[in-house]
Amino acid sequence: MNSIYTLTATCPDQSGLIASITNCIASNGGNILNLAQHTSVDLGMFFCRIQFAAPSISEPDEGGKIFSPASFTADFSELAGKFNMEWKLYDKSVKQRMAVLVSKTSHCLYEVLLKHADGQLDCEIPVIISNHPDLCSVATEFHIPYFQIDTQKGKEACEADIQSLLEQYKIDVVCMARYMQILTPEFTRRWDNKVINIHHGFLPAFKGARPYEQAWKKGVKLIGATAHFANQDLDQGPIIFQDVVRVKDTNSIHEFVEIGKDVERRVLVEGLKRYFNHNVFIHEGRTFIIE
Repeated sequence: MNSIYTLTATCPDQSGLIASITNCIASNGGNILNLAQHTSVDLGMFFCRIQFAAPSISEPDEGGKIFSPASFTADFSELAGKFNMEWKLYDKSVKQRMAVLVSKTSHCLYEVLLKHADGQLDCEIPVIISNHPDLCSVATEFHIPYFQIDTQKGKEACEADIQSLLEQYKIDVVCMARYMQILTPEFTRRWDNKVINIHHGFLPAFKGARPYEQAWKKGVKLIGATAHFANQDLDQGPIIFQDVVRVKDTNSIHEFVEIGKDVERRVLVEGLKRYFNHNVFIHEGRTFIIE
């Protein structure tokens, strides 16, 4: 039986990168299944994602080689030092653990849980956390523990409770599925590029309460949404995925809201898919999606 690994690498662009990387994989008994790379000419940076198969520790390949993650890490670390490379190796059998933060609206939560149940999100979802009791029944339906936190006792105490739950459930990444609370800079710094948010996005942007009603009153022709990493700057984090839908001037406010929900749920799931497939590279606050 083969194990499947994904290798991601980022470094200043230079000659010989792909040959050196692929040779290192091959010399350790790996067989490349997929390779995607991009060189940003403007930045002079190289981005690469490689998925490869390797014989398990107990079963050598036809040439008698046994792939060892530790041995590969040692070999590749030497190579990475030569090229000033940042890199990570992911074992497909080791699932990342995602917590979902929600408030009262259910459309994004349902979409995430349904896609996860269908095997479209390569992760585990061990806990759902909310500042309201409204969606407890959804968590029960999917047999996932649900915790309600008390936001009345102050933001710092509230986030301390969230942090405690994230540690308890050994969480790797957090999804804000329409969690209607602003996270503090301290929390987002602690979870740097580990909190994925969904945000309605219009041209122009409408902030505050009832954004779809604001858009309808201005005669907006496009409704959009953005999946992005949450950081200390509200709704300004690196972008993972975006999409838009055309709307008609004859659409009602109710129809605007329903169309908006559709694009939000689709964009959030597409953003999560790319994250868990290791397609997302971040350099100086900008994302590059390498597929």
